[in-house]
Amino acid sequence: MTVNEPTCEECVHELNVEIREAISTFNGKWKLEILWLLSQRVHRFNEMRRELPNVTQHTLTQQLRELERDGMVLRTAYPEIPPRVEYEITAKAKGLKPVFAAVFTWVRESSQPQAVLPTQPDPSNLTTSESDVARQELQ
Repeated sequence: MTVNEPTCEECVHELNVEIREAISTFNGKWKLEILWLLSQRVHRFNEMRRELPNVTQHTLTQQLRELERDGMVLRTAYPEIPPRVEYEITAKAKGLKPVFAAVFTWVRESSQPQAVLPTQPDPSNLTTSESDVARQELQ
């Protein structure tokens, strides 16, 4: 190993820092849902409130500001009366499309009921008539 090569612990530490930074971008109960909504089309604030009925106005505002700060959401305010503000997903956040697709695939696959094999009766524990029925079912 040369002097400039990082140790295994340093590499792991750097990866942990990257993971923490990535997770902090999405750390917030509504951020992924907000990004999903905005990946569909441009939304105004009240449209998002209707689409996310359990989010408070304060929380939605806060999480939109954080997403804007992190470069994931673009806020456009139009100088009109009444004021009009639109939110859209940025090119940076559009790179999450494969992530959303993978998550949806995972949800669909993991929510499928698993095939349950019928339990096979133990013929030694059955009476003669039950044993005959069990043998017929196994054939």
